[in-house]
Amino acid sequence: MDATEITNQRQRKTSKGRQKIEIKKLENVNRRYVTFSKRKHGIFKKATELSTLCGAEIAVVLFSGHGKVFSCGNPDVDEVIDRYLAETEGDGGNSCLVESSSSSSSTAVQTVDEQEYNKSLARLEEMKRAVQMNSNVINNGEFWWDLPIEMMGKEELEGYKESLVKLRKNVLSKIEEMAANNAANESRIISQFIHQNGAWSGEIFNSNIYGGGLL
Repeated sequence: MDATEITNQRQRKTSKGRQKIEIKKLENVNRRYVTFSKRKHGIFKKATELSTLCGAEIAVVLFSGHGKVFSCGNPDVDEVIDRYLAETEGDGGNSCLVESSSSSSSTAVQTVDEQEYNKSLARLEEMKRAVQMNSNVINNGEFWWDLPIEMMGKEELEGYKESLVKLRKNVLSKIEEMAANNAANESRIISQFIHQNGAWSGEIFNSNIYGGGLL
């Protein structure tokens, strides 16, 4: 094997590496759904890892192309947004201080325009309302499970199914909890009655229930 053949083999084995993907809106609808789902889970995973590793409090809110809201937060999305709003509103609503770096100094503080600040607050309030609306009541007193599914896309239907399964588990769990509490309350009432009225009253009580006497 001569030097030319060796060089050709090395060139064929050389990998081009990861290619840069052009960032633009995907035209294929199915591909768009799949990409959104994968990227969404990736963002939530990274945010959760950051919160776990650094003890940070986070809130991430995403809207799909059809307007469906997805959120992830620790300890809770509403709690984090409320805290942010409370701290920023404490500045008097005039300005927000943002740290930035420059070549001449390690850190610098600049004042953000009041209009942009107010817009940011408005967007946060809108996201908060969307999260609350999605988790409870949607429109005109209708709950999310009453929404028509005919116009939902694949992503929305998958989320709708997961929500229904979760709701069913919560309902069954609540029913079991209520049944256990009722049984415990009945037992406590009977024990308290016997204790207050003595053994003789307890015997009469038991005979009335189990022996059919007096009643």
